[in-house]
Amino acid sequence: MRTCFSSRPSGAVGISIVELVVSLAVVSILTTTGVPAFLSFIQSNRLTESAFDALGTINLARTEAVKRRTRVVLCRSADPTATTPNCGGSANTWTTGWLVFASGDSNNTYEAATDTLLGVGLVRSTDVTIITNSTSNSNLEYNSDGTTNEGGGTARFAFCDKRGGAKGRQINIPPHGRPKFVKGNSANPINCTSPS
Repeated sequence: MRTCFSSRPSGAVGISIVELVVSLAVVSILTTTGVPAFLSFIQSNRLTESAFDALGTINLARTEAVKRRTRVVLCRSADPTATTPNCGGSANTWTTGWLVFASGDSNNTYEAATDTLLGVGLVRSTDVTIITNSTSNSNLEYNSDGTTNEGGGTARFAFCDKRGGAKGRQINIPPHGRPKFVKGNSANPINCTSPS
């Protein structure tokens, strides 16, 4: 015959108050530490995704300029998905989107009659802002040799959210045209108001 010892009375079903309190304490600890870390992870992924989308468009512009042996322009746009999109929007702000086109004339604005639209870009998250320096205020031009036409300056695109520059991302495009991705941290935060 086997003897079983239990703290519960014979026939009792369910959990004790001690087990309930311990379970609630564990859930509370996991919630207070896990949820903020998970939200931060999601925000960081949104920033990186937005920066990589733009980086892909920048690389497309450079490749197409060399392939087509013509000038290719990226310009900010207030509504890149419009039936007839055009360049424009707020100064130094690319958050509303951008166009990339092969220029058939000498100006930096998209005109359907003379230019070839190669693509449009949009920011997928409403929490992300894209701010540029004065070098790439309204556009970024690539020459047929893959260099930029920005007067010797480095174009900078800063991607930020409400957490600030320590969590930001940045794309730098020097005159030779090859973009570089930079991730902000507390020692070297991204300037979210005027990238330098």
